[in-house]
Amino acid sequence: MRVPYADFDRLVSIFSAVPGIGERGALRIALYLAGVSPKRGRDLARALLNVVDRVGRCVRCGNISMGDSCWICENPDRDRSTVMMVETVLDLLVVEDTGYRGLYQVVAGLVPSSRRLKDETKREALARTLRMIEAFGVREVILAFPYTVRGESLFKFFREALSGRVALSRIARGVPVGADVELLDPVTLGLSISRRERV
Repeated sequence: MRVPYADFDRLVSIFSAVPGIGERGALRIALYLAGVSPKRGRDLARALLNVVDRVGRCVRCGNISMGDSCWICENPDRDRSTVMMVETVLDLLVVEDTGYRGLYQVVAGLVPSSRRLKDETKREALARTLRMIEAFGVREVILAFPYTVRGESLFKFFREALSGRVALSRIARGVPVGADVELLDPVTLGLSISRRERV
């Protein structure tokens, strides 16, 4: 699916490299942009440049920020006794919608990756977490990593590194809200049974 115009083809190629888009999605976006008004296209280009030029990573927690610190770390009303460690900024944004009011530590970066995390990346997140524990008197670190091979690796690394320094907990796993039991995989159902609560 190639268009014989170099600029258009380059745009499709750039968009297809974005996680979650793929070649057909990139083609749809490029076709959409080809049909918008010049003003709308320039607005989009300016917004893209602003993000690329001005948005970085928070030096305290690894979240996205417009300066050294993000809006969460700068908020004095956050509960500074609790830090939740998440894999990506997307995970952080999803957790924010739950009403969690503590601080965060983002380990892997801005978008999910299928690759194994480098030890250096984990050590940097650990160092930031230790600075938070020291600076704010953090009492609990919640390990909110996915139940995947990479998530288990992260869990083990940080559990070992933080054990004895602060109380550790891990997000639970089990039956999702609204799910039918008959549609669950045996592992998820088995875990929810073994971790059942008394009522």
